[in-house]
Amino acid sequence: METNQSCLTYIALGDSLTVGVGASFLAPGFVGRYVRLSEEKLNAHVCAGIYAKSGIETGGVLQIVESPELHRKIEHANIITISAGGNDLIQASKEFVESRDTTDLAQSVKECHNNMVKIMETIHELKKDCGVPFIIYLLNLYNPLPEIALADKWVRFFNRHLNSFDNGKTIRVADIYSVFKDRQDDLLSRDHIHPNNLGYQEIAHTLAQLGYPKAFH
Repeated sequence: METNQSCLTYIALGDSLTVGVGASFLAPGFVGRYVRLSEEKLNAHVCAGIYAKSGIETGGVLQIVESPELHRKIEHANIITISAGGNDLIQASKEFVESRDTTDLAQSVKECHNNMVKIMETIHELKKDCGVPFIIYLLNLYNPLPEIALADKWVRFFNRHLNSFDNGKTIRVADIYSVFKDRQDDLLSRDHIHPNNLGYQEIAHTLAQLGYPKAFH
């Protein structure tokens, strides 16, 4: 869909965070909440499409982005959000607890970063001549496993890689890590992994606070 003054297109890509796992029944995840905040701030209608799957790792998000049927939607999107990497590190952390071998964690971070590079390269190629104003928001990782001492180290390590994509203009990184740090009991759902309603509200607010291109107003 082409953008006009009254409608902005939003593509939400990612894992269970984008799906909204952990929110209470019928309550929106961060996507629905961010749409509402954006419509209020911009006084414009925001048309959102969610392309995400619970449990997938960065390789799965890459497959979503590389699917040809999505390319035109990405090309013409005004807003794109991406949540990826949490499942990779959770799986690697669980393996570390069993093996006490940091090799899995190091390899997971490396693979995450490589997949994120490919994701961003694919989107950049689609957006380079798109002809519409746009902004891409990457959600960095919070640490749902504070009881695993090394988990925080690797989450911050991955986030440093992620921060390198932020160009201050068309690509911004939302600092979810800082929002959730030491607030896991308040912001995580009963599974102690995914955000609860308040957690998703905090993510939406963090995204909205990063602002929007002037062309959106």
